[in-house]
Amino acid sequence: MTGFHIERRDILPSRVKALYTALEAARTGGPIFIIGDVGSGRTTFSLQLMDRIESNFIWIVGSKALSSVPFSTLSVLATQLPNGSTGTSPTELVTGIGRATSERTQWIFLDQAEYVDQQSAAVLKQFATAGNIRLVVATAAVRSLPSELRSLISSPSFMRIELAPLSYDDANLILSEILGGAVNSSAVTSLLEFSGGHALHLRELALDAQSTGALTKQQDYWTLNRAWTPHGKRTTDLINARLSDQPENVRETLELLAVTGPVTLPVARKLMGQSIYDAIDADLVRLDLVSENPITGERTERVRLGAGLSSQLVFSSFDSSTLRRHIKTIEEKLSWELFDSASRSRFTRHRLEMGLTVPIRELLFDVEQSTSARQFSQVIALTDLLDQQRVDSPDQLESLLIARADALYELGKPEAALALLQEHLPTGSPEIRFVAAKIAYASLGRLAVAEQILEPRPGDPPGVAAYLLLIRSRANKVVDIASLREYASMPELRSEGRAACLAHVLIEKSYAGLAEEAMAEYVRISSSPEWKTWPASVRSELVFAFPTIAFALGMNPAQFAQLTVGDDLKEANADHGNVMVSIGMGYLESGLASQALAALEQAIGLLSVGDPYLVKGFAAAFAAYAASLLGDRSKASYYLDMSRAQPEVSGQILRPIAERSLLSVVLDLEGEQAAEEYLHKLLAEAEGFGRKNLVMRLLLEAWQCGLVADASRLSEAALQVQGPLAATLAGYQAALEDPAELNVGQLVQAHVDGGQLLLAAQLAASAAERARVLGRRTVATHLLGLSVEIAQPLEQVNTPALGRARVDEALLTAREFATCVRAASGASNHEISQELFLSPRTVEGHLQRSYAKLGITDRRQLLAEPVATDDEVLPATEHTLALPISERWPT
Repeated sequence: MTGFHIERRDILPSRVKALYTALEAARTGGPIFIIGDVGSGRTTFSLQLMDRIESNFIWIVGSKALSSVPFSTLSVLATQLPNGSTGTSPTELVTGIGRATSERTQWIFLDQAEYVDQQSAAVLKQFATAGNIRLVVATAAVRSLPSELRSLISSPSFMRIELAPLSYDDANLILSEILGGAVNSSAVTSLLEFSGGHALHLRELALDAQSTGALTKQQDYWTLNRAWTPHGKRTTDLINARLSDQPENVRETLELLAVTGPVTLPVARKLMGQSIYDAIDADLVRLDLVSENPITGERTERVRLGAGLSSQLVFSSFDSSTLRRHIKTIEEKLSWELFDSASRSRFTRHRLEMGLTVPIRELLFDVEQSTSARQFSQVIALTDLLDQQRVDSPDQLESLLIARADALYELGKPEAALALLQEHLPTGSPEIRFVAAKIAYASLGRLAVAEQILEPRPGDPPGVAAYLLLIRSRANKVVDIASLREYASMPELRSEGRAACLAHVLIEKSYAGLAEEAMAEYVRISSSPEWKTWPASVRSELVFAFPTIAFALGMNPAQFAQLTVGDDLKEANADHGNVMVSIGMGYLESGLASQALAALEQAIGLLSVGDPYLVKGFAAAFAAYAASLLGDRSKASYYLDMSRAQPEVSGQILRPIAERSLLSVVLDLEGEQAAEEYLHKLLAEAEGFGRKNLVMRLLLEAWQCGLVADASRLSEAALQVQGPLAATLAGYQAALEDPAELNVGQLVQAHVDGGQLLLAAQLAASAAERARVLGRRTVATHLLGLSVEIAQPLEQVNTPALGRARVDEALLTAREFATCVRAASGASNHEISQELFLSPRTVEGHLQRSYAKLGITDRRQLLAEPVATDDEVLPATEHTLALPISERWPT
């Protein structure tokens, strides 16, 4: 290749298939068209393709300024060809290029091919048809190409490759390269959303966020402060450069769409006239079909920004005077009722920011809609001038105060939120008192203050008692579940309050061992026709209960996809930190501790930037457990200390699950006596609450870490609990007393079917050891082999019940250590003997002595040394599908 050097980069995951398709097409010699927006990564993709086809290719970039100059592209080509023409006339150029390509076909990459002049295009077509040259053509749209190049699409060997917007994995790879390290999955999701799936935008956004201190390293992951919005000079300059070549009417259209957001085509025509079609023709605006009447054929179409442009990016590129002018245009041409709720609240926000008067009716409606959609930064912006806003009644003022305080709390500013409500608490409604109490407890850890705010007063409506009971339930106090159930249907409560009461009822049912009933109720509600009509704020309260119900049943996270929970989390704009903790918990349910620790460390990094719900300590407990499973005592100790240093309210009603996970950590770090005392305390609490499922899970943890020698008490506890996990655990005692391939195999398969790989492998290993003690060598060998096979994905994971052993240098001689390391990696005795210059008999002797020291009986129980890897980022979009993003606007 001639020209400057291009760094060779990894192929983006979503484009690997397209690259190999293009390579197949290249063998036929036909033209290959790469279609993608400017900055979409089409040049990088094309260069990766060319690099694999032919290293000696010529790269020509079309120029808009030269597109009207005849034979200009051909002149550039002639200068790059060996022995090309030295003449300047068209005939000399064509003759020289023909001579230079007559003996050896020349590959040419035409970038920005829409700017190739017509005359050069005609000659290039002729040479391509004759076989002198092979073309790879990169352009934004085929229709923009010169007619002679465009006609190549009729070639029988023509190949068209369309580049889609970046996927999550693409963005993860790009950001890791740009930032030089692992990137928090929340940051990847947020920056990808802001970028519109556009590679160049993604790069500039990341660098802008980094330069302003919004993108920092937390827990070894680059983590984005979720309050950040694009406004840096890099992105502003980039968008201005992209739009500078556009006609004034098209740029005006894009700016208006940035202000309004997506609107229906009739509204766009009313606002922008013919210009909307000009912007569509320029591929800068997308026209989407929303619906079509099957009887009349009438179509509902909506327009939105395209070409990798997002509202945030375009909006950040113009100043306040331009915004004021656009607001005036919109007010003159459109009535408020023509907007949908999202566009309406955006427009109201812009008017307020410009100091314009907004009728209280419109403001109240938009605040309510933004609150219901959990668009908290939008709520803050809409209520910023609350002290200057005229209200018609105390109820209106209270409604705005509650919305603003709740938004401040959600955005990590609890002190400001509580201060805003303080003077209104003596005479406030149950709702305003509950919001204040929730903030005091959930974000500040002050339960006594919360209870004081909700302390009964003469004449209190029933809602106050309901909210007090809900706060106490969140604080893990014994409450009357029947009363919570009644409050869940109390019409006096706000819908969010009723949903929260019901969520806590379902969680307590799961704890009590009735998870099947709880899941049936959840599914019935979430699959009802009414569910989709409820606002996100209501659904999010109920979705909060789902992980607890699912884990109580022993559901594998892969099974979650069979329900609508992923979509519900997205639509509810669920907090990324909470979702990532749930992902980590899901991995732990399967025993995938490495993946769990990666997810949890990302969550902790994000929570270090902002932790409105005090979840960090809760997440740290699971991180300590994951580290302990992996044998990383240093990290386990670090996260145990972090968990204990956080407020006791961390995790709220879910805290007992995290406390349970710390049992093996305490045993590992603080000894058997401390662990037994901790187990006794947790069991007493769970039994005092009547939480039979928690009792069962505590006994399971105690059995797998060796605190409980037999499974009799565990199986007895499981008989009182609903669900497939409990049904399997109920069979442990009989299977381990009299292990056989059939009875143990059935229970192991039940665990495997539920995705509980660690439990399956542990049961098989424990049954194998019991069979060995009973002298059933064939059964023991078979079950141990089954355990080893199931445990293969559980890299570096070990528990006493699993019975594997790390090759501990402190316990072994140098020869024993060297022998075990090789045996663990899969080497045979013969291979080890050759490598260490020992006899096979000596090798076997070293191994047997090592087994005795390590407490195992078979080389298959040895854990191989971990392999260092640079790629420990939470992988795959399906594991991060519930990291939702809402459109946020610069404040």
